[in-house]
Amino acid sequence: MFNDMLDIRQKQLGLGIKSRPVEIGYEVRCITPHAYDLVYCTELGMGVYKLFKQGITGCMVYLDLNGNIKSLYLKDMQDPKTGKIPPRGVNIHQDKVNMIFEYIMHYITPSDYEAAKKYVPDPEKYDFKKILNW
Repeated sequence: MFNDMLDIRQKQLGLGIKSRPVEIGYEVRCITPHAYDLVYCTELGMGVYKLFKQGITGCMVYLDLNGNIKSLYLKDMQDPKTGKIPPRGVNIHQDKVNMIFEYIMHYITPSDYEAAKKYVPDPEKYDFKKILNW
């Protein structure tokens, strides 16, 4: 229903864009939403409103390392020579990131290997920290 409303509005605005709803966040991460997601999404939503009120559009919204709302344009992320957007890393040594990995995320650890053999032959291959060489 929302997608239909969006298509109608885009046509009214004369935009030649076709969209479709896709939910990927939790499926990609293979975890259920938690409090961090609620807070982060709320901050991003408020950021959209703040930037819109300032007349800033056509961009993505992000929070900088100090928690300030910023605009980000794809053109600013592109490599000037190739036009491609290079991957961006995450500082895995930040307290916030470590707290998520240690206390919120669920993944196979050595203590799970024996029980996990019921589902996969070599659970160690699926150990999150071993995959990332942590």
